[in-house]
Amino acid sequence: MAVRSMATYRNHDGMNALSLIDRKKPTPSIPPSEKVFLGSNLITKWMTGVKYYGLQKTIEQAYTLGDIKFGECVGTDVNGNQYFENLDYPHGQHRWVEYADIHNYDAASVPPEWHGWMTHMQDAPGSDAREFITEKLKTKLEIDKGDHSIYDHHVGHTTYEMDTLLNHTMHRKRGFNIGGIKQKPEEEDKYHKHAGSA
Repeated sequence: MAVRSMATYRNHDGMNALSLIDRKKPTPSIPPSEKVFLGSNLITKWMTGVKYYGLQKTIEQAYTLGDIKFGECVGTDVNGNQYFENLDYPHGQHRWVEYADIHNYDAASVPPEWHGWMTHMQDAPGSDAREFITEKLKTKLEIDKGDHSIYDHHVGHTTYEMDTLLNHTMHRKRGFNIGGIKQKPEEEDKYHKHAGSA
């Protein structure tokens, strides 16, 4: 009998932990022509999940999503998160994200162009939305140039890098000389501290 090796991941305390769930390959895309919508039949979902994904991937999806879903992969963002859609699912459940880091996932790792697609503010997914945003910025209203402007420090649209958009609440040490999820033990904390805080 073959012994399965355990995967390691960085835990909330910054230490390495072991897990039976490791992501060796991404979730396969199921084309809309397959018409896989099983409602709430749990046994059929698990059997179909094993058929399309294999046992390990089915367990991983149940662990991360709390459900087993089948859909077409619409794209991947700069952080490695995958975005799926299945229009046969009820509205509000037909778009979902599978995070690259399945043990320490953070909703702040979804970039703005994908957030707009996930929340139905735009129909264009991901990189297609970049063209839409660029076109909209050409017609933006300058609110800080007139005499009636109350703000003299408005900077308008700025380019961004995904690292600066992450929620820095998790960028702190978990103990003396112990790192965190996103930092090494010798790095300084990045989370915001108010003036005068200890």
